[in-house]
Amino acid sequence: MTADVICLRPAADFSEVGVEVPAGLRIRFAEPGQGPAADLATARAVVLASVGPRLERAWLDRVSRLQLVQFTGAGVDRIGDSCAHRPEVAVANVPAANVREVAEYVLLAAGTLLRRLAFADREIRAGRYREARAQLAPAAVRSLHSRTVGVIGLGRIGQAVARLLAATGATVVYADPAPPDPAAAQALGLARLPLDDLLARCDVVTLHVPLLPATRGLIGAERLRRLPRGALLINASRGGVVDEQALAGALADGHLGGAAVDVYAQEPPPASSPLLRLPPAAAERVLLTPHIAGVAYEAARELYSRAWANVCRVLIEGLPAEHQVRA
Repeated sequence: MTADVICLRPAADFSEVGVEVPAGLRIRFAEPGQGPAADLATARAVVLASVGPRLERAWLDRVSRLQLVQFTGAGVDRIGDSCAHRPEVAVANVPAANVREVAEYVLLAAGTLLRRLAFADREIRAGRYREARAQLAPAAVRSLHSRTVGVIGLGRIGQAVARLLAATGATVVYADPAPPDPAAAQALGLARLPLDDLLARCDVVTLHVPLLPATRGLIGAERLRRLPRGALLINASRGGVVDEQALAGALADGHLGGAAVDVYAQEPPPASSPLLRLPPAAAERVLLTPHIAGVAYEAARELYSRAWANVCRVLIEGLPAEHQVRA
C-alpha cells in the first residue's frame, strides 16, 4: 500500500491519547529513510512533531507530490528553509492548543524555585530533613504574590502566562515590540516596558518568543546582569533565545537566584552543556525539564486532532491549509 501521508510520529502517540487517525487516508508511519520509495512518490502530506531533528531538503524533495507539511505543535523549526524553494507546499502548525499547559508550567516552576521545593525534596531523600528545614527559614523563601514578574513576548502563550500570574497577586509587566493584542494587555492591566527596563525591574522573568534571527541570543551575558541579584529566569520558549554559557555563569557566581529551563540550544543537551556542569551550589537552584512545558494528555488530544483535521481539509476536502506558516 502506497501512502497519502508519511507520519514521522509513531502511531502509538495518537492512540495513547485517544485520537484516531483518519480512516480515509493511507498513512505510513516511518522515519525518513525507513519507508519504501513508493511512499515518497505518492505521499501528499508529511506529519511530524515540532521537536526533533531538522528535515533534510533532499528527503523532502523526493516527496514530489507534496502539498502539506503539517506539524502537530506550534513550533516549525524543524523545517528550516527546506521547503523555501517550493511555494506550492503549505507548511502549517497547530497554534495555541497548549497555552494553558505552558502557563501552568511557568506558574509551577516559579513556585518551585521561589519556595525551593526541589531542594527540599532532595535534602529529605538524602536524610537531611533538619538541615533542609533550617535552610528554608522565612528569610530564604519568597512568595509569588509579592514578586514583580516580566513576561517577554505577549502572544497567546504570553497572555495566558500573564493572566495566571496576575491572578496570584504578582505584579506583571511585559516587553514585546509588537504585541499582537494590545487590548488584551490593557484589559489585564499590564504595563509595557522596553526589554532592558523590564529586566532591571523584575524578580522573575519568563520567555515566550519564537526563535527567529532577531531573538536568537536575545538574553545574553549583558542582559542577564541587568536582572536584580537573586532574580529567576524561566525559559519555556526556544533554547536558542538564551545564551546557555552566560546563563550558567550568572547562576554559578550567584547573580541569578535560580532558573527553570525546559528548552535547550541542542536537544537533548550534550554532557558538555554548561547547564549540566554547574557547581553543586548553583545546580540545586536550577530546575531542568525535557521540553515538556506544553505536554499533557489534554493538550496532546487537542494538538493531534487539529493537525489531522487540517490534513483532511487539504487532502480530502481540497481546501487551503489553515494556520499556514513559513519557518
